[in-house]
Amino acid sequence: MSEEKKKFNISEDKPTDWFEDLYSGTNESGAGVPWANMEPHPMFAKWFDDVPAPKPGTTALVVGCGLGDDALALEDKGYKVTAFDVSESAIDLCKKRFPDSNTEFVTADLLAGIPEWNNSFDLVLEIFTIQALPPKYEAKAMKNITDLVSPGGELVVVTAMVNTPRSFEQGPPWILNSDYVEKVESFGLKLIQQVRNTKSEMGEELHLSVFTKAER
Repeated sequence: MSEEKKKFNISEDKPTDWFEDLYSGTNESGAGVPWANMEPHPMFAKWFDDVPAPKPGTTALVVGCGLGDDALALEDKGYKVTAFDVSESAIDLCKKRFPDSNTEFVTADLLAGIPEWNNSFDLVLEIFTIQALPPKYEAKAMKNITDLVSPGGELVVVTAMVNTPRSFEQGPPWILNSDYVEKVESFGLKLIQQVRNTKSEMGEELHLSVFTKAER
């Protein structure tokens, strides 16, 4: 068992339980949360600078929002934002950090699916959530995420990438293989943009990939 699995008590059969343990042990500083930048993810932020302000009422969803900084970036741009995390403690911290925000911070379980939100969001943002789950849940996580994108909407995925096989023993994180693009496209989306950074701290490259869902 890896040191990370011992530290966070990660079980393959209970893949999301460790997030509550992690966030309940931190505070508004994010201390001890490995991916807490306390600001929008830098690769997303750089890309997002060039994205024009949306039309009024354009909706956005942040998957696995953690401490909420990416959600606030979307709100500041003008999106009507919903952000969710499986950890109640994470959502409580978002509300404490951003008490004046109009973002709707919600506790929800991606792997259980959120059918009432299907086809509802013009922009869906996923950063490192899939790779924080054991590999056997990859397809379910991708399917449930792509279901949330509205027809004509976009999915933005930020992930590290490796070309070696994925296994439970190798994580966390369980970095994605390059075939993640084809897997996302198998759920009815199409890749329209990809930015790569070979100076990734994890894996071989860091990718920001933008997919779109066909209009009905």
